[in-house]
Amino acid sequence: MQPFSFFSSSVIIYLYIAYLYPPKTRRNDFVSSYIWRGIDSGNASVQPSLGLNWKGLTVYAWGSTEFREKNNEIDLSLEYEYKNLTLYANNYFTQTEEEPFKYFNYSSHSTGHTFEAGAGYMLSEKFPLSVSWYTTFAGNDYRENGKRAWSSYCELSYPFSVKDVNMNIEAGFTPWESMYSDKFNVVNIGLSATKDIKITSNFSLPIFGKLIANPYEEQLYFVVGITL
Repeated sequence: MQPFSFFSSSVIIYLYIAYLYPPKTRRNDFVSSYIWRGIDSGNASVQPSLGLNWKGLTVYAWGSTEFREKNNEIDLSLEYEYKNLTLYANNYFTQTEEEPFKYFNYSSHSTGHTFEAGAGYMLSEKFPLSVSWYTTFAGNDYRENGKRAWSSYCELSYPFSVKDVNMNIEAGFTPWESMYSDKFNVVNIGLSATKDIKITSNFSLPIFGKLIANPYEEQLYFVVGITL
């Protein structure tokens, strides 16, 4: 069995355990469009997730399926948090009507998978500025010359609140030619807001909105969504 196939199978088994035994996390987001790190990645979508938390370790699956097209994504992720440091390992799988990849095909140049490692650090609780770095190290991530791109993304984010609205501002860049840009560029600037709308005495509906700019592509997006 290939090591990346083993990784995917292990996470799937772990998530099945997460489904059967607590503690676990579940959520379903419905979004007007899917923008990822400043990249337009899809139209209106449903994005469910299921995970398991245990002593700083989080294992989860996240998906995105468009309402209008047969485009979908499923991600399997591992996170480990120790104090202010978080380590990440992500397996992204995407397929579209034009590129209907098979999930268990792990051949580098013909797979729909990419594999990424990352790390994030929050300065302090009083000043919760976070700096994160992610690099794709395997899967279908190549430049036009056939060499591995080592696509990388660095992001700074800062959460804050305005009355009862939770907000976050972020900015991200890529340091070299990769899936994000043809050279060093700022590819993502975002401002998000989330608020719980009280429906009944026992039920509140979280709604969120995000304004996103990609200076490299000269694009501006506005995304709204709800969480169930």
